[in-house]
This record gives sequence, structure tokens and C-alpha cells, in this order.
Amino acid sequence: MNLLVVIGTSVAYFYSFFALFFPNLFPENMRNLYFESSVAIITFLLIGKYLEEKARNKASSFIRKLLEIKPKKATILIDGKEIEIDADNIVYGDLIILKEGDKVPVDAIVVDGKCELDNSAITGESLPVLAEKGNKIFSGGVVKSGYCKAKAITSGKEATINQIINYILKAQSQKPKISKLADKIVYYFVPSILIISILVFNIWYIFADNLQNAILASISVLIIACPCALGLATPIAIVSVVGRSAKDGILLKNSDVIEIINKIKYVVFDKTGTITEGKLKVSSYKLDKNILPIVKEIVSKSSHPVSKAILEFLENTNQTNLVENFKIETGKGITASISNNKKVLLGNERLLKDYNLELTEDLKNNKEKLSKEGKLVVFLAINNKVDGYFILEDKIKPDAKKLINWLKNNGFKVGIVSGDTKNAVEFVKNSLNLDFAYGEILPKEKGEIIKELQKNGSVMFIGDGINDAVAIKLADIGIAVYKGTDLAKEAGDVVLLIDKLSLVKELILLLKFSNKVVKQNLLWAYLYNIIGIPVAGGALYPFFGILLKPIFAGLAMAFSSISVVLNALRIHIKDFK
Repeated sequence: MNLLVVIGTSVAYFYSFFALFFPNLFPENMRNLYFESSVAIITFLLIGKYLEEKARNKASSFIRKLLEIKPKKATILIDGKEIEIDADNIVYGDLIILKEGDKVPVDAIVVDGKCELDNSAITGESLPVLAEKGNKIFSGGVVKSGYCKAKAITSGKEATINQIINYILKAQSQKPKISKLADKIVYYFVPSILIISILVFNIWYIFADNLQNAILASISVLIIACPCALGLATPIAIVSVVGRSAKDGILLKNSDVIEIINKIKYVVFDKTGTITEGKLKVSSYKLDKNILPIVKEIVSKSSHPVSKAILEFLENTNQTNLVENFKIETGKGITASISNNKKVLLGNERLLKDYNLELTEDLKNNKEKLSKEGKLVVFLAINNKVDGYFILEDKIKPDAKKLINWLKNNGFKVGIVSGDTKNAVEFVKNSLNLDFAYGEILPKEKGEIIKELQKNGSVMFIGDGINDAVAIKLADIGIAVYKGTDLAKEAGDVVLLIDKLSLVKELILLLKFSNKVVKQNLLWAYLYNIIGIPVAGGALYPFFGILLKPIFAGLAMAFSSISVVLNALRIHIKDFK
């Protein structure tokens, strides 16, 4: 890109040099000096480069923050002694000590103590998060208060913060197809301008018999045609969008999504953990409160998700020591006995049938109604009598309906593809007024559905990135909701670092706006050259007597670059909420 500027300024400089020191080589009317034009052009170019660099620095400020937060040292416990080591040298299983002010060096599980963590730099969450025994914590968090010991579950180099930094740097250096097109144009553009400059010189010299104007016009063409704006159009926008998205808790791994976003017709969600909270919770129950301590003791002996949900619900209930003969009936529930050999059953209808217990008509009807709503009913029977039940459900996320409505209002076809039961999926479809829903679908089949939808339009798929990897990979834009330490395994183009569905709306608006900015930049760069080159060549001279001097060509060239940079920086200040 600088070749045209080098040629133009060099011609202006050496012409002036010979006109000053060897004036006899030129007619008297051609002994003009253009040193100031050469200097001014380079000055304008450097001002443009300086502003471009400032813009890049601003766009990459989030990366610098991450690099500042990335811990360099860490304290580990070896044989009861605290030893400070380089954070990158931590290996799986090391016991890390975290005190107030420390940075979490790697992903880990708290094994002792409590501490409040500021994860704002990683996830964008403004409030500190309490981490206690059994909780996962992620590298990059800062301990605001407390003290805890944590066991490393990644090495220093595999820590979440390092993965995020690497993904962002990779995305910022990527070139989407639209940028590659600009590069291809520049490849042919430069030699074409050299040819045009020679033609302009020949036209002025041969037809107008004016050597001075021939030199000025050909230099102006070289200067004004410098494709700086064309080359900046997409890179500065990509740097801006990747930095802005990361700041808002969205990790953009593939910059091609900027170009693809306007083609998306279908937005497809996984259900469990994406549209819903992904965790069973007791929503109501019908039982004698005196029986609850027995239930708590039974479920405390099981690690099944249903048992865990009931145990969490009964957290503040006292526990008895009356339960004996505890036994798990796979796919059905739990059996046990209490005083006087009373048999206790806690499970589904199949468990009751094994013991010849029938539900009353009211309970049957109620169960069928709840099943259609995707809810789970767990019955309790004592001494051959059904005493009551718990109703569990995986609740739809609070912001799901608002997002679905916004997507539908903006012309997207919205649906879910899930491995959950058809009843549960149908209930979610009706609750959120979705366009389509598929239930009881295997991971591989999810990919087939995505391919089928792609026959009619481009697809965006949002899943939790664990059993949705095939669908995320096959979708035109694959979005993974960040779960635990699976960041490195994600196949997605985008990773949502915060489990908020509202980020999907923010992402779409951000990508659409960025796409618009890239096109505006390219359009400006093309129009600028289409108009500027003929003017620089002297197209206005026959009509208005105007011939663009090289100094003004340099100013115009610098202005075009600055305008492209400023336009891209709008990505940082616009509200996409």
C-alpha cells in the first residue's frame, strides 16, 4: 500500500532536488520546488497511521486488561509449606492457596474455606461470586475477601483465561471472506494505478504539452490512490468487534460470522441448559410435613439428579436416622424401610406398580397433565399406601420468552431441538410460541435436522456445547453456552461466557452493525478512489481550471483513512442491549 506513496513523494522530492541544485536541466518556468508537498504528504500519512494505531489500541484494550489480570505467580501447598511458583508451571492436582487480593491462576475446585471472587474481567458479571467447598472457580478471577484452598483441574497453560486470550487474538487476526476480497482487489489495484499514473503523465505531456502539470497530476494520482482506507476497512472493524464482544462476555472465535449474520433465517436452541435452567427443582409437593425428615434421609444416600433436587428443597429440614435397607431401583426410584419394617417407596409410577400399588384416579389425571407440561412427579408410598408426591421441573429461563419474541419480531424462524421427551419439548414450544420443536433427538440426529433446515436458509444454533457439538459445528453460526472447563472442546464460532440468553440478542445486533460498518468502510474506500483518481489526474482542469496539487492529494488520502477508522470505532460506543 505504501508503494504508491513512496513513488509519489520520491518523484516530488527528487524533481525538487534537481530543480534546486541543477536548474540548468529545466526550462525557467519549470524550476518549481515541491519539497513541502513531499514532507506534508508523509506527515499526513503518519498522522493517519498514528490515529489508526490509537484506534487499534482502543479496540484491543480488553486484551490488555486480560493480560494484566492473567496471574504471573501463584502460591501452592507442598508438604504443609506455602511455596510461590510461576502460574504457568501449575499442574493438575496442585493445591493452590488463595487469599484476599490474589488472582486465581488456574481453573480449580475449592476443597476448603470460602472466598468472594470478582469475575468481571472474564464474564462481565459485576457482583462478586461466593466460592465454597465443591465449587468450581476459573482463572482470572480476583479474590475480594476470604481465604480458601483449591485443587487445580487444569494446568497453567490450559487455564480458561489463557484460552480466552488465544481465541481473541486468533479471531482478531482472521480475515473474513469480504476482507480477502478487498486484499485481492488491492493486489490488482496497485499496478493498475501505476499504469493510470503513466497514462495521465502521457496525456498531459503529449496532448497538453505541459510537463509540469504532467508531473504534478501523475504524482497526485499515485498519492490519492494509496489504498490505505481500502486496506483498513475490514481489519479495524474486526479488531473493534472482537474487542467489544469480549468486553460484553461474548467470545468471538470466527470473524466470518460478521458476514454470515445477514443470511441467517433459522435460530435453533437446545432445550436443557440453554432454554431451560438445566437443573431439576422441586416446584411443589403434597406430603405430611412429619414425613419430610424421612424423605431427606433417603435422598441424601443417592447422587441421582432427582434425589439431589429433593435434597436441595429439603435443605432446612431436620434429618432422622430411621432409614434401613436402602436400595436403588434403576430407572424407577428408591426403596427403604423404617421402624416396624414399614416399606418406603420413593419413585415413579413404575416403582409403585412393582409393588402392586395403584394411583387414585385424581392422581393419575394430575400426573398425566403434569407430564404433558414436561414436569416430573415423584411419589412417596409408606406401608402400601401412596402418601403424597413431589413435582419437579426444569424451569424455562426468565429471559427466554423476551428473547424469542424479539427474534420472531425481527423475522427469524425460531425452534428447539432436544433429546428430552416429546411432552417436555412440546410444552416449551407452546409456552414460548416457537415455530417448530423436535424432541427425543440423539446428538447425531440434531446435525441431520440442522442440515435439513439449511436447505431453506442459513442456521444459527445455540447449545451448551457438550452433547450439541455436532449441531454447533454444522450450523452456519454455532454458539456455545460456556459450561465449566469445556471451552477448549467447543466447536462453536461464538462462546457466551455468561449464561444469559439476552447475550444472543446483543450478539446479533453487534454482528449486524459490524457488517454494516464493514460495508460502509469498503463503499467509502471505493467511492473515494473512483472520484479522487480522475480529479487528481486533472479531469476538472478543462472545465474549472482546477488541478489537485500533491499536498492536497496527501491530505485527502489521510482523511479517507481517518474516516474509516472513526467509523469502525462506533462499534465501541453503540448500545446493543
